Amino acid sequence: MRIACVQVATVDGEIDANRARALDLTEQALASNPDLVVLPELVTTGYCTDDYSTVAEDLEGLTVRDFADLAASSGAFIAVGLVTRAAGGRPQNGSMILGPHGVIGTYAKSHMCVNDDPRVDESTAFIRGEELGLFDLAGARVGVMICYDGHHGELPVALVAGGADVLIWLNNRTSMPVWEASAIAKFNRVPVAAVNRVGTAGWQPVGAPKRFFTGVSAVVDHEGEIIAAAHGGEETVVVGDVDIEAGRQRRNSHVLNTLRSRRPDLYALARVS
Repeated sequence: MRIACVQVATVDGEIDANRARALDLTEQALASNPDLVVLPELVTTGYCTDDYSTVAEDLEGLTVRDFADLAASSGAFIAVGLVTRAAGGRPQNGSMILGPHGVIGTYAKSHMCVNDDPRVDESTAFIRGEELGLFDLAGARVGVMICYDGHHGELPVALVAGGADVLIWLNNRTSMPVWEASAIAKFNRVPVAAVNRVGTAGWQPVGAPKRFFTGVSAVVDHEGEIIAAAHGGEETVVVGDVDIEAGRQRRNSHVLNTLRSRRPDLYALARVS
């Protein structure tokens, strides 16, 4: 599977300009004939408001329609992070998975960051997702994580146990060292494509220094080896080919098979207050 990570310079709150920039970069990515294109978390909005219901989009929204058109014309699958609507209209930090024939599905971030400022306090800003993000694309099952999701070791394990052949990790954070994706890949024997935004935050609390987003999007293989990675904090497209079948064979091996050697009977005894 060829995966393209689209590293976008999102400007918080400038939705139309962000959408146009993300579409342009996605078109550039499609020139490399990827099977799957992945864009960052909240790519059209950033963290920009105290009320995300005002910027949430649904299946008929302009962003989804525009990216669906690109998927249809190219034959590729596209995963894009944006503010979506839950039942009842409440906003979610979500992702849309699009294919040549339209929307494949949606995933909403299931682990909420807690912060002091309401713009980035996801526990109050968004409704958390209640389902795993597993989608069958181009002969492979893809598992989706959004930013803070990846800081919870149980989630990639659950996705791989659910048959994920590759994990895509959509981020919107100032620092995303490549070793994080490599560690998830190595411990779960699954390729990981991690994409992040770049640029400068459009706001920050009074008196706080500016926040810079450093990108470092990367594609790593099922042993955690870096296939391709961005260098510097500029807009770019990172393209890498992952060997889905080799990963499957490694995960099915009897040697150091972490899925088979798990001890959920012990884990269930743990209690966190």
